[in-house]
Amino acid sequence: MARTRPRLVLAVLGLTMLAAAGCVGISKPEGWAGPAQTDDLLLASTAKGKLSALNAEDFSPIWTFPTGEEDPKIDLEAIYGTPVVTGDTVCFGGYSGDVYALSLEDGGVLWSFEADGPIIAGLAASETAVYVASDEGSLYVLDPQTGRQVDAFDAGDSIWAAPLLADGVLYLASVNGKLYALDAETLDPVWDAPFEADQGLISDLVLADGSVLAGGIDRALHAVDAETGEERWSSKADNWFWGRPLVAEGTVYAPNLDGHLYALSLKDGTPVWDSPFEAEEPLRSAPVLAGDSLLIVDRGGNVYGLDLEAGTLKWSAPAALEKTVLSNPIVLGEEVLISAQGGDLFRVDATAGSFVEVVTP
Repeated sequence: MARTRPRLVLAVLGLTMLAAAGCVGISKPEGWAGPAQTDDLLLASTAKGKLSALNAEDFSPIWTFPTGEEDPKIDLEAIYGTPVVTGDTVCFGGYSGDVYALSLEDGGVLWSFEADGPIIAGLAASETAVYVASDEGSLYVLDPQTGRQVDAFDAGDSIWAAPLLADGVLYLASVNGKLYALDAETLDPVWDAPFEADQGLISDLVLADGSVLAGGIDRALHAVDAETGEERWSSKADNWFWGRPLVAEGTVYAPNLDGHLYALSLKDGTPVWDSPFEAEEPLRSAPVLAGDSLLIVDRGGNVYGLDLEAGTLKWSAPAALEKTVLSNPIVLGEEVLISAQGGDLFRVDATAGSFVEVVTP
């Protein structure tokens, strides 16, 4: 497969930055899958390479996959992408390259698929297709009922960002710096040519008010016109934009590995706050809105509750989980559920900044 830059150079660059950010390594992948929620279930990676379904009310375990008993040969190595739910099925991929569809009821395997390389990106899914992107640059379209491959697309380089499905278009970013817009049914290009950044695009994509937001290794956050593929604006920082940005009321809240959370106008990318908020450590996790607070957690597990308009800390001090956190939190009412590396779960009160560790029976 042809690549736009030498794979060895890219691998060295990636490993250097990943190590600096406390992320993954080729020999010992750890995973950072964030939790997902259905009506009555929480889905979380509660141990390295395992996915568990928990009761949403009391966090009691319902099932875990793989069990290690009935399926001892299954080794996912690690789970990076947040699982996706479609109907009564949950789909996710492992660093091993294996993709599974499990029954939400009991965790039973409905089907599995083997990709051509590790799965780092999250999946996208609809009623008619499951989209899987690999570190080898392949996008697979799978039948959601059987897991059979029905189509594929070669992005030309590694895919670390979850594909984004919206209004019949699949947006796909890769480490060659290209952002593609594809017809979700045929995989035909929607734009005359893909958008191209100077270096790799790696943040999960966000579509807001006609702009696709994509961050990357070029230390820039790009706003790309969803209809034409033309860049509307870009904003530079001192490190990678790897965390998924949040858009609220016309403002983009973008985390960066330089430890800053930037507040930018969705319209033109100009700063909204007097200065970006500075965390103690790099920011890889996505910010979330809980009540009237903006919450962000850094790599060291320090959780900050911020004022939306000013970007200042609302609590007397950050909540110190004292765990490595690289995953995206989810909001549960007035609380935020955070998954730390290794599978520890924490519930953080968005108003007070207090937290408790979730202990599953």
